[in-house]
Amino acid sequence: MTDAVRHRVLYIEDDENQRVAMSQMLKILGYEVTCAENGQEGVEKAASWKPDIVLTDVRMPKMNGDEVIRVLRSRPETCGLPIFVISAFTDAKTRGTCKEAGANKFYAKPINIYEINDDIKSALNHKKPAILTT
Repeated sequence: MTDAVRHRVLYIEDDENQRVAMSQMLKILGYEVTCAENGQEGVEKAASWKPDIVLTDVRMPKMNGDEVIRVLRSRPETCGLPIFVISAFTDAKTRGTCKEAGANKFYAKPINIYEINDDIKSALNHKKPAILTT
């Protein structure tokens, strides 16, 4: 039996085809994945499901990606999560808004899953592990 930890990825994306494709790719790479179809649902799932990392789109119903980032950064239980933005909107204003909100990385669609996987691994390796006592 393996001691490997399956890291939890929350993917927030309003386009169903994108959601399904990305979640399948992430699962193949060994992640435990849950999805949200809008920003409000994403914030709620981040609080209840406790992901290790969040991937979010920018333009979505109910709450945009930069708003999601601001809410997650404002809460003690999610303020330290790595948050990556994946968007077709790559103009300087959108990138700047996401960076200002607290995004760690920004990717243009279509994405390179191997690049994101490398960055997810790097971000998760830099998080401080919880200290367990017996």
